[in-house]
Amino acid sequence: MGDELAFDVETGVVFRNPNAHISSRHAYFPSAIPLGNGEILVSYNTGEAFESEDLRVHLSRSSDGGRTWSDAARLPVPDVGAGVSEGVKMARVSDGTIVGLLQRHDRREFSGEGLTNPETLGFVPTRFETTTSTDGGRTWSTPVRVAPPLEGPEWELCCPITELTDGRWLLVSATWPDWEGRLPNGHQLVAFVSNDRGASWPECMRVMSEPESEAVIFWESKIVELLDGRLLAVAWCHDLPGAVDRPNQFAISADGGASWTRHRSTDLIGQTQTPLVIGQDHVLVVYRRTDEPGLWLQEVRIEGDDWVNRAARPLSG
Repeated sequence: MGDELAFDVETGVVFRNPNAHISSRHAYFPSAIPLGNGEILVSYNTGEAFESEDLRVHLSRSSDGGRTWSDAARLPVPDVGAGVSEGVKMARVSDGTIVGLLQRHDRREFSGEGLTNPETLGFVPTRFETTTSTDGGRTWSTPVRVAPPLEGPEWELCCPITELTDGRWLLVSATWPDWEGRLPNGHQLVAFVSNDRGASWPECMRVMSEPESEAVIFWESKIVELLDGRLLAVAWCHDLPGAVDRPNQFAISADGGASWTRHRSTDLIGQTQTPLVIGQDHVLVVYRRTDEPGLWLQEVRIEGDDWVNRAARPLSG
């Protein structure tokens, strides 16, 4: 790719509030699902505010490669009811099924509060559920609750379900304290493992943690499979006592997730990042950069267990 990443970027507006003069509607955390022949499905959260109780999942569809979009419609599954908000991450697995990983937030005992306790950073009660579509997102199965293989007690919605070539599904998340601050297993980046396409999640990969520091958090994590079968995990890393972000971190597994290298710096100064495997030991990373403004694209080579940054360019900002 040389010293520069050069390409054209086209975009369309997926959602615009049609009544912005009379009501507030925020839209964020999209998942884009290419369906072929120029058709794209996008899921996202909408609500009155970033952490409002009326957060619901909506879908928009494009038939021209993303240039124009249909009006937003609610995800057609049973409503969660008053006092419960929701979010989603979606992915398409190898047989074409779209899997939606829902997170429901029970706000009924915390009316008027945000999602987290400002004193403890603890979350309101959360639960994961999965729903699937086999017809391009037009109809959806009734959501099924996920039983975590360890106690969070609460959890972060990081990314969509990840399918590995051996058929396993990974639900990547991070432990999170409850509203009172209880965190029995410390801060960990983990992955629930399903061998039956989401029917059960009996196993857990423990991917990143720093027990000696007690308060280092690994947020917005992702795991991808490299072409040689190794797994690559990335995370936004925050030091709570120092109230500062560290450089984004990575770890590698050569045994299917049973063990992982110690997490190390990517030297990328930023937050949420998404890795895309484009060749042998060759990865593109899209991330929100914080030492410079904007959303950035970074070319990376994985050399052994080392992360080597190559060319970079801004996507927006």
